[in-house]
Amino acid sequence: MLKVAVVNLGCPKNEVDAEKLVHLLIEAGFELLAEVDQAEVIIVNTCAFIQPAVEEAIETILSLAEYKKSAYCQALVVGGCLPQRYGSGILKEIPEIDLLFGADGFAQIPAAIKNFVGKQPQKFNLVHQLCDLDYSEINPLLQTISPPQAFSYLKIAEGCDNRCSYCMIPMIKGKQQSIPIETLISQAQKMVSGGVREINVIAQDITAYGRDLKEQPTLCNLLTELLQISNLGRLRLLYAYPYRISNDLIELIAAENQLCNYLDIPIQHISDPILKLMGRRDTSKDIRLTLEALKTKVPGIFLRSTVMVGFPGESETDFARLLGFVEEGFFDYLGAFSYWPEDGSTAAKFPHQVPDTIKDERLQAVLDAQRQVTEKRLRAKIGSRERVLIEGLSLESDLLLQGRCDFQAPEIDGLTYITEVDSDIAPGTLVDADIYDAHEFDLFAKVIR
Repeated sequence: MLKVAVVNLGCPKNEVDAEKLVHLLIEAGFELLAEVDQAEVIIVNTCAFIQPAVEEAIETILSLAEYKKSAYCQALVVGGCLPQRYGSGILKEIPEIDLLFGADGFAQIPAAIKNFVGKQPQKFNLVHQLCDLDYSEINPLLQTISPPQAFSYLKIAEGCDNRCSYCMIPMIKGKQQSIPIETLISQAQKMVSGGVREINVIAQDITAYGRDLKEQPTLCNLLTELLQISNLGRLRLLYAYPYRISNDLIELIAAENQLCNYLDIPIQHISDPILKLMGRRDTSKDIRLTLEALKTKVPGIFLRSTVMVGFPGESETDFARLLGFVEEGFFDYLGAFSYWPEDGSTAAKFPHQVPDTIKDERLQAVLDAQRQVTEKRLRAKIGSRERVLIEGLSLESDLLLQGRCDFQAPEIDGLTYITEVDSDIAPGTLVDADIYDAHEFDLFAKVIR
């Protein structure tokens, strides 16, 4: 039984892919290790969305390659977006890599590893070899090798049909492929039966779900089915394209208590000239109308977004519009990053590239403005009673439990700390708690007995 460790990089969508790979490895008889130092096979699932992610992936691979000098590691395997984007040239640049597979090739990895470590060692390059996975047969959880999780991710589609000028995802992941409703329901039921109480619905664009399927189900159709699952605590929606947010979706969020009062809507910018250059299909007016409808029809909803500063051609006027929009406080949480001219993207060839020093100044201004908005919104929660999903003991102290309110998405927003630790409260439990303090992005609460 070969001992294998999987290192995952990138976003929650990558986590889902890594979990599927882990399931396939276990099914093939591998022993999964939590740490890499004793692993005979090390697998890195990479991200390559933007240049910092590429750099992180390369640094991680080179660092892990050092383990090949020990008596344990016999194979270093690299997969995911980095090989899919750059192809077999990576093998020449990093010869320590033994096996290479792309975004869709992981189903073939267990057999390739066994061949390599066995009597027929030869390097494999499985990039661009598509495999037709049956998602209903791949358990999306790690329940066989870890304690039950309070939350998990349900990826409802692969790829993307939006052709934003700065983005490489369609070229890496291909066109959108929605996963059939019956398969997603089966996956979600496995999650809930394994102890998951919160399911986070994700895709590159969840609002485009079903457009490529024969029956053309909508996101609302899918959510309605998911909400029927017994013992499901709550559903959270991540990555909704603004112009596809329908009135039906807004009304569903308002009507269903199990749907978190939360929506992640990456707008990228608010200036119309920049939105047009980005290849976005929204206008500033459309974005405002959508956000106002959400705030009006779903009282108390928390909204998260992502914006980009320093896009080619972004003038002082364009940036002033963006900064002013952030200061208006539509978004309770905001991720911001500087534009990177990604090789192969349309925008990389645009004139009027913004200097890095100006990008840095603009990024800091946006982050400072948003910090004030977020802190104000969280402090307004002091004195309120909220439902908190307990995740277990805090990573900061054994004297605290940590959990999340429905307006706190895992891994990107803050946490709610329970200051009266009760060993009877198991991970995955939903409790009522009174919020009594807020510090930066975190809340502090006491459980109602």
